[in-house]
Amino acid sequence: MTLDHIVGQAVPVSILRQALGTRTLGHAYLFSGPRGLGKEKVARAVAEELRIQGGPLSEIHVLAGDATIRIDDVRVLRSKAALAASGNSIWIILDADRLRTEGANALLKTLEEPPARTYFFLTTTRTEDLPTTIVSRCQHLPFRRISDEEIAQWLANRTQTSPQDAKIRTIARLAKGSLGAAWAYWEGDLLEERQAVLSKLIQVPKASYPEVLGLSYSWPEDRKKIKQELQLFLEWYRDLLVIKNDLDLPLCNPDYEGELKEISAYYTNDDVYVIMEQIIEMGKALAGNGRIRFGLGYLLLLMKKGALT
Repeated sequence: MTLDHIVGQAVPVSILRQALGTRTLGHAYLFSGPRGLGKEKVARAVAEELRIQGGPLSEIHVLAGDATIRIDDVRVLRSKAALAASGNSIWIILDADRLRTEGANALLKTLEEPPARTYFFLTTTRTEDLPTTIVSRCQHLPFRRISDEEIAQWLANRTQTSPQDAKIRTIARLAKGSLGAAWAYWEGDLLEERQAVLSKLIQVPKASYPEVLGLSYSWPEDRKKIKQELQLFLEWYRDLLVIKNDLDLPLCNPDYEGELKEISAYYTNDDVYVIMEQIIEMGKALAGNGRIRFGLGYLLLLMKKGALT
């Protein structure tokens, strides 16, 4: 993949392309923004161009994974960078916020005094979790959320479907600016799973208390999955506030506008705020050892209790 294939990131791509063309690329860059915006793809595309420019002895190294980046990992990086052959040595550090204090301090020394022809590309979704000293030694290029139109066109091209296709348009809205999320919706069962979750939330206000409690048993005790679906809960109740107060904001679930208008009449603003706070609290509990079934039952009963039915 080259920079020509990157979608929706005109500013960082333009800056990097110009620097590559004039051979004035800086030694360290930080790409920041939510997942699915193309940060890793851009880093790999620039790294490949640097490898070609540097000749056959150039090397690309990638630090990836979910684990914390330890000081030993950074020491290996520094050693390889210092001993690199007469080519370009390119390092891609994905999710650089995995760096801890000792590792960050060790990396900082290399960023302050980089070996000749050594380049670093760091990516992060959480710039605030990176030491300011690391951020200050990099040229920081924020990646923006990609527009719905760009996502629809990209997805249409990739799937040989019309950009006006109903499924394409729905996914483009739900992806919230992320190509990665858009592709996950297209390839997987996320659309169907979202529909199943929202259909349950629609039932809650008019259901009886025993029926609501029974709904809580329709979710599998999958901590990770439920934590993801709690985001759908939050977006649903956020949309209720938007509809109820006639706010000039886009809906997270525009394809359910009719249902949202009907259900918004069942709640006061205060009730919705309380429910949203409890959704957030349940997410925190799931990050620990909170009981899934109890938490879901309590949350759904709170949603029922708040409804004026």
